[in-house]
Amino acid sequence: MADTATDGFDLTQFYQIFFEEAGENLEQMEQLLLNLDLDTVDDETLNAIFRCAHSIKGGAATFGFEDVAELTHQMESLLDKLRRHELAPTAAMVDVLLESSDALKGLLARHQGLANDAPETASLVARIRALASGQRPDACHEAGRLGRVVG
Repeated sequence: MADTATDGFDLTQFYQIFFEEAGENLEQMEQLLLNLDLDTVDDETLNAIFRCAHSIKGGAATFGFEDVAELTHQMESLLDKLRRHELAPTAAMVDVLLESSDALKGLLARHQGLANDAPETASLVARIRALASGQRPDACHEAGRLGRVVG
């Protein structure tokens, strides 16, 4: 669990606000991803998806939820390359981002005390890193299965 006191200031009173905002951001991000047309992706949509991940990451880091912060950081890295047009969005990227969103819901539920087990995220992180580095989707699946980037 996170360190709840920072310099004598108790952050736990803000947990509920963070969890509510994170849930809203995840919902918005999922809708944007599900409605994404890979042939006509616009910068505004990519920026909106990035902002959702960025907001979750910032709050998670503030409250010491390192697992949430790490996964959203990896998502941000991929999304940043997409919005800078360094990579073209693919179905594999959308899939891994949606899977990551589901995993984030599980991580947040655990931090709220609503679930006992945290979802495994190492393979997701490996797949995101592989996609962000420009690897083919089949290589990314292998990377995720092995829990590391292959290459």
